[in-house]
Order: sequence, then structure tokens, then C-alpha cells
Amino acid sequence: MCYEVFLNYNCNAKCLFCSQENFDKSLNAPLRDILRRILVGYKEGYARLGFTGGEPLLHPDVIKVVAFAKAAGFTFIRMQTNGIRLADKKFASDIAKAGLTFCKFSPQSLHAAVHDRLVGVPGAFQKMLLGMENLRKQEVRLGMNIVISKQNYRELPEIMRFYLERGISDFVLIYPLVMGGYLRNVDTLGVSLYDAVPYIEKALDFLEAHRIPGLCLNVPPCFLNRHHRNIIMGDFNTVITDPTGRRIDLDENRHEDRMYGKPCYGCAMKGRCAGGDKNYISTWGWKGFSTCKIPVVPETPGGNVLQHSIPAFYTDNDRCFVKILRMEDDIPTARVLALAKGIALCRDCEDGNAVMTAGQKLVDAGILARSRRRGSYYWRLLKKDVSL
Repeated sequence: MCYEVFLNYNCNAKCLFCSQENFDKSLNAPLRDILRRILVGYKEGYARLGFTGGEPLLHPDVIKVVAFAKAAGFTFIRMQTNGIRLADKKFASDIAKAGLTFCKFSPQSLHAAVHDRLVGVPGAFQKMLLGMENLRKQEVRLGMNIVISKQNYRELPEIMRFYLERGISDFVLIYPLVMGGYLRNVDTLGVSLYDAVPYIEKALDFLEAHRIPGLCLNVPPCFLNRHHRNIIMGDFNTVITDPTGRRIDLDENRHEDRMYGKPCYGCAMKGRCAGGDKNYISTWGWKGFSTCKIPVVPETPGGNVLQHSIPAFYTDNDRCFVKILRMEDDIPTARVLALAKGIALCRDCEDGNAVMTAGQKLVDAGILARSRRRGSYYWRLLKKDVSL
């Protein structure tokens, strides 16, 4: 469950695809209201806290806000950013020390000129990369929200590799809702699902082959039958508060501006899938939509790849596991979970599934050893000097 707080609507970029281009850019949530909302979220039992905007790092009190969230009890604090301000090494260090644990960036292309043109800021790509490196040195976990466009859809697998080689392993592919700047520039930026999906599949295949998780947003499951488990389809468990204090439950509003067409009738996923975006349908029609035929795919860690293949890339879960075993070696799964609670690098330690998936991968790579004792799996670090 995540509690998301919009800090502002102003921004230091001019993204051609911005969904908020008509919002009041003068709105900055007052500090007192932000702190009150953080406390409300914590008291209501939300385990994760996110800050977004606009560009949330422009809020004049952003470091105070993060520090307050940490003091209130949140151990997972996320920021969604274009990364420009994080090129300032001191600022990146200050916000990390205040309590930021996870930061989401939005790369638009592998090519600096294309990225800079789409976000409207010369030098934005290099500043984003520098910001990533600054946070990585502070052990803040990093993720990528990749907005799919005509400029990048053919290079999605290469984008994955580029960031995996830089130690980033959290990816969400976002097919944009046709609204705001994206709607206004749809002739320049737009690519239909029908044309984009083959490349989305290649990107997900690439991640699966390396046992890296990847998610996809705003793509109906009929387009990604083979990868339907990678699609985010509701159950967001997320409440948003905007700068005016208005609360929005994403699960309650996920059918807004969506519609069902003839291909949706009789589909087993109807209800879970919200159908087609109305503006998308008016632009590209129903081509490619169909009644879902979800295949039966075995549930295996890392997908349908050979379980004993040697991984080329590692996730933050894998790095977290190694870090834990450097603290205490030859320990059971329950102890791994307990120690993981204090490490921000870890992706998800709600149960033992993350441990078993990461553990198997590291065993296959010869980094860990696993044994069964007294009804539990014990984990031991074989390569003490390994660098993932």
C-alpha cells in the first residue's frame, strides 16, 4: 500500500508529453499541509510513501519533508523526478541522508539529443545520469519509468541493457494515456499499441532471460498474452493527495476515461482490465484489441528461462542479499528477512518469495550456497569479495 503526495505542479522541464501541462503551475502544497498528510498516511497504515509533482525536487522544503517522513516512521520513501536537480552532488547527498530510499527517473531515449528535445532542457540527459550516479553512491535504490513514444519504442530492449549495465534493475514500461501534451503532440510522439507491442515484448523477453522483473502500465492484457503477469491492472493500493489536499484512490478511478468495445465483450479479463483509453480509441481505433486467451504459464522464479543459467545482470534484491550475508553469514531465510528490513536497497521483503528468487539466482551464479537444516533453508556467502 502506497500513499502518494503531490508536492507541486511546477517543473524545470517542458516535456512534450506532459499530462499536466494545463495544471496550475503556481500550486505548491504548504509545508504544514504536507506534514499533516504524511502523518495521516502513516496512521492509516500505508507502508510506503511517495512524493511526486510537477517536479517534486523543486519544492522549497523537499529535504525537510523527506526528513519528517523518515522521523514519522516510513522506511520506504520514494521520489519521482526528471533527475535534473540531482546533478548537484551536495543536494543529492542531503536528500539521501534525510531519508530518501528509492528514486524513479524517466529516461526518454538512449540518445541525449532526443531525450533533451523531448523534455525541453539542453543537457537534461547528462544531468539525469549524473544524478543517478550521485544517488547510487548514497545507496539509494533507483528505478526507471519509461514512457513509450514514437522516438523510443524500437530501442526498448537496448534501453534496458543500458541501465542494467549501470546497476539499475527496476523497470516500468508506461504506455501513456492520450491526454495533455501527449494528445496535443500525438502526431509527433504517438505510436499505436499495435505497432509498439512487438518491441515491448522484446524488452520483457530480454528482462525475463536475465531474471529481471519488469512491469507494464496501460497496456491491455490482450496485447501481451504471453507477458500478462507483467501488466499492472488495478489493485494499485495507492491513494494520492494533490497540492490542494484532494484525495484520489487509484483503484476507484482506474475506469475513468476508459471504455469497452466489441472485442472486450465476453473477455475473461473484463473488469480487471479497464478497456481502452477513450482518446486512444478515437485516435487509433480498436486494431489489435481481442478477447483474451491467457496461456497457462508455470509459475517459476525468473520466468520461463533455464533455472540454472548464469545471470549477466543483478537486481537490488540480489545486492541486498549479499550485503546481508556480509553482516551475518550462514543464516536461515527468516533471519535474512529480519535483517533486510533495515536495508533500503531491498526491493520487496514482505515474504520469503523475494529471498528464494534472489537466492536461487545467486546459487546458480556460484555466489551463495544453500542448505536445508531444521526445516529451514540456510544461506552462506561463497564469494566474499564479489561485486554485483
